[in-house]
Amino acid sequence: MSCTLSQLSVASQDTLKPSLQISWLRNNTSREAHGLRIQNLKSQVEERLEALLEDGGYAPPNLLAAMRHALLSGGKRFRPLLFILTVPQGDDRKAALDIGCALEMVHTASLILDDLPCMDDADLRRDKPATHKVFGQATAILAAISLLTRGMNILAALEGVPGDRRARLVAVLSQAVGHTGLAAGQEVDLTEAPGISMNVEEKNWLKTGRFFSAMAEMASILSDRGEEETVGLSDLAFHIGSAFQALDDLLDATAAPEDLGKNVGKDIGKSTMINDRGEAATRRTYLSHLNSANEALARCGIEEEPICLMLQSIHQMAFRNDVPV
Repeated sequence: MSCTLSQLSVASQDTLKPSLQISWLRNNTSREAHGLRIQNLKSQVEERLEALLEDGGYAPPNLLAAMRHALLSGGKRFRPLLFILTVPQGDDRKAALDIGCALEMVHTASLILDDLPCMDDADLRRDKPATHKVFGQATAILAAISLLTRGMNILAALEGVPGDRRARLVAVLSQAVGHTGLAAGQEVDLTEAPGISMNVEEKNWLKTGRFFSAMAEMASILSDRGEEETVGLSDLAFHIGSAFQALDDLLDATAAPEDLGKNVGKDIGKSTMINDRGEAATRRTYLSHLNSANEALARCGIEEEPICLMLQSIHQMAFRNDVPV
């Protein structure tokens, strides 16, 4: 079961609440121990990303360099870490690591394309020049295609995972980034898609939330979860994806490039949450979804504290502790 656009009409009611119970954002219980665990997992992700990128025979050096520039130049690695942590300890841990790396490759491919002059025309990504600024647009596009297909190849060749599950994993992720998922959201964002009636939250869901939904469904497929935990993971993904896009809209309008490591102000003139509803409403939406994601953790059948800490860290990093919750 995956989350859908129909959830948006229900979830949007939460943003009307005058106050939100979000004291958990300030809770630092066991922060050090879980922080060390997350750092260890991140190191494993970094090492495995490099190994998986090098595997596969000859590649033109310039193309491989562009792929490395985009993929290995830092980043929070939130998506692979989140995926690994949503798979219960002891269940398919090696496969979970490889799937997390595949997700990061596909996500990075989308960032390369998003930065191109024909899209958001961004010069900076993760505190470094965007891939097309270093290697040119043609090589950047080829690097994005290569990372996307490498990610799918990793899923198709997972060791120790039955063939039917591998096929389902590929199907879920490919649908999430294709013409009914991320690509659809980007097209609507760029062209306002004449003839299509879609509000800003529905568009944002396609651009960001659909990918998180796929991650939740893939975690359920990998570890063969029951219905209750599958629904919990779906709700978690829905609210994290919605929170991320609201936060992205908010920071694009209010943050400085040096704070984010990427260009800002790219959404001027576009239909975004902050342009359509204002800063205060966007902030309430972000906090409401973040809070709902934390509440969903209890129904996912996983260890809650590490993911809760990651949500806290994203919030604190985004606002530098200067914006009250």
